[in-house]
Amino acid sequence: MFKHVTKAVIATAGLGTRLRPMTLHTPKELLPVGEKPMIQYALEMYMESGIHEFCIITSPEKPRIKDFITGNLTPPTLPFQKDTRFYKKLERCGIVFVTQTHHRGVADAIGLARDFVGDEPFACIMPDCLLFSKKPHARQLLQVFERHKKNVIGTLLIRYADVERFGNVGVLQTKSLNGDCFLITSLSDKKREPLTARPGEMIHKGFGAGIYLPEYFDLIEAIRPQAKEEVDDIPIHQILVKQGKLLGCLLEGTAFDAGHPLGLRAAAHYAGRRNKKT
Repeated sequence: MFKHVTKAVIATAGLGTRLRPMTLHTPKELLPVGEKPMIQYALEMYMESGIHEFCIITSPEKPRIKDFITGNLTPPTLPFQKDTRFYKKLERCGIVFVTQTHHRGVADAIGLARDFVGDEPFACIMPDCLLFSKKPHARQLLQVFERHKKNVIGTLLIRYADVERFGNVGVLQTKSLNGDCFLITSLSDKKREPLTARPGEMIHKGFGAGIYLPEYFDLIEAIRPQAKEEVDDIPIHQILVKQGKLLGCLLEGTAFDAGHPLGLRAAAHYAGRRNKKT
């Protein structure tokens, strides 16, 4: 029987190409969303969900991410006030930093955390997938995982008016299991063309990765020989779908793909309005 999920892998080594030129000098994960950087939302979400052990995958080009997390990056280097409450909570966490020396894709980066994860299930939600909700993103996934003990990813129903704010990847076909839980029967590849929908249509797609069993690391090695430039996570999800091992959890809340220029702008606007109300 698998243990409760206590560990998270946070991949921050990507180049942030969709957000250039903003990411030429500032790592994507440190871009402002309201009054704090993107990476802070991810760490707070995990801590609020009961996860306090982190393996953060960085790159040699992005040392400021480690500096921010360790509290060594302060204004004016970063346009945020230092959040002392955040750092006090972070002091109670275990944090390991691992460097991805070459940009070989998300799954390659996650694979570097194999020793950290061991034979336990783990969480891996991309920092640029922001969900504003009373119930944290990770907690929603953990509740499904605890019931079924299967790999589970977050999913969204995206309205026609919002599709332009999301990347064109992971469009789903599903079978309902119970309540907010689905068995995923099809998951699309990444596509260069924008995500589109017809007026009135809702697109069901994956959002932010999820909670995985340790078999994930074997699948990384299984797809590695066929990978051309990058070892991506989509083929892993597709293998799990074929094996009937991937569930979807329909997420509650307001979601933003902050790795997309329009999504980042919308997330910052939404966060700013929330801050004014509190």
